Amino acid sequence: MLESLQIDNVALIEKLDIGFCKGLNILSGETGAGKSIIIDSLNFVLGTRADKSLISYGKDTAKVSAFFNISDCENVKALLSDMDIESDDELVLQRTMTEAGKNSCRINGQKVTLTMLKDVAAALTDIYGQHEATGLLNDENHIVILDKYAKNALAELLSMQKILCDERAEIKGELAKYGSLSDVAKKTDVLRFELDEIEKADLTQGEEEELLAKRKKINNSRTISDALNTARAYLDGDEGTVVTVSSAKSQIASVEEYDPRYAELVERLDSAKIELKDIAETIEGLLDESEYNPYEAERVEQRLTLIRSLKRKYGQDIAAVLEYAEKIREELTFYDDAEYNIEKLEKALGVCEKKLSDNSTKIHEVRVEYAQELSVRICSQLKELGMNNATFYADVAYDGEMTGENGADSVIFMFSANAGQPAKALSKVISGGELSRFMLAVKNIISDVDGIQTMVFDEIDTGISGRTAQVVAEKLYNISTGKQVLAVTHLPQLASMADAHYLISKEVENGKTSTNVKLLDDEATLVEIARLLGGSEYGSHALPHAKEMKEYANSYKKKA
Repeated sequence: MLESLQIDNVALIEKLDIGFCKGLNILSGETGAGKSIIIDSLNFVLGTRADKSLISYGKDTAKVSAFFNISDCENVKALLSDMDIESDDELVLQRTMTEAGKNSCRINGQKVTLTMLKDVAAALTDIYGQHEATGLLNDENHIVILDKYAKNALAELLSMQKILCDERAEIKGELAKYGSLSDVAKKTDVLRFELDEIEKADLTQGEEEELLAKRKKINNSRTISDALNTARAYLDGDEGTVVTVSSAKSQIASVEEYDPRYAELVERLDSAKIELKDIAETIEGLLDESEYNPYEAERVEQRLTLIRSLKRKYGQDIAAVLEYAEKIREELTFYDDAEYNIEKLEKALGVCEKKLSDNSTKIHEVRVEYAQELSVRICSQLKELGMNNATFYADVAYDGEMTGENGADSVIFMFSANAGQPAKALSKVISGGELSRFMLAVKNIISDVDGIQTMVFDEIDTGISGRTAQVVAEKLYNISTGKQVLAVTHLPQLASMADAHYLISKEVENGKTSTNVKLLDDEATLVEIARLLGGSEYGSHALPHAKEMKEYANSYKKKA
């Protein structure tokens, strides 16, 4: 249950700490006192969408913290465990918003996403306001309400339905990889053509670089040939370097007997002559290679053109083309047993679809059973709420073509407020006042099975008065005997049922307006009930009436 709510810098609230009790907590006050600020703050910390207009004027940050006791909430503890959030019997939700519109969410001090905060909040509280009532006008929400009512009977079936849907999706995913047998044939033809084209090219790593170097050499063959011929002429020939070295050797050899160093020079010149002769012969060989060969030039260009073509089709370089070829081989291996595998998968899909159909039928049967039970109970509630001639039933329609995780049903609530009038879709015929009472009837029934510990009703009294108001008060109290209820109200009948009554007021001090919340004692509670009955002008007459209402409420609560 919600133990307390701390609000900092939200609208007219600078700092406020409200403690709540078990049972029925009533919040009342003059119009414009700030009741909506309390609900907006609670909605904010529970993850509802909000903008920076929530922040108090002149402040940079708004912060709301909600403190819960979850000692009896095993589902919440399990959810926290799945999120790797440590918890005991105390839980703190906190949300902060800055002027820049940035949100910060924490659970037990641990930073979490807004989605995580909302998931935990949804397991803790249920807030009813105008938006939630409007949600009843959306036919898609009707199956959600019915399933909440039939939760225990449907849980295992819906769990199995999800497993089967996941299995079906997996099988369809595998089949999609193949397509039809004709698709497989077309695909494999293309793959084999591509692989054959790559394999025939017989590519090797580094080949393109070698070809580019060879083309450069061929394109510059004249320049190379001229350079080599000139170099050969310098080395060899009538006036070449080799002849010059030989002459130098002969001259020094003629005097080598006079100094050992001359003999050494002779040997060195002899080695140089041999080396220069070898270089000249090498140049001679290179000259043969450097001759322009039109056939080789054509071969190199054709090979480079082929490589460019393959790169455009299959990869940015030869390595990528070869890698693509390997992938093709793997795909062709995958398609080798396509016919057998497709047949096997289609058979498995048929079995899965049959299981889904059978399970969907069981889900439908449960929904029909509980729809009938829910219809009877809602009609009974509506009569107690003053709608004696109302007719209601949940229409559950089965469509095997739309089988999904939620089964194959569509659910529409059918309603008529008047005797003799046929029931039509709720969204087409229900009025605002009727909608509030209908929602209360639903909440009164669903509250027994939804597992939520705290319910919040924001002005449930819209369009309600007289005897119906008393019934509404009694029903909200009945709900509060099993869980905590917070209700913002203008109804004295509902206020008189309070286990704890909070007065919301607006005060001006030093030119600054602020909203305050005060827990009323017994005497102040009677004064507030009297105000709700008729205001200060009617106070002398209203106070005795307020006492009577409180006495009646206490008497009812003892019997409940």
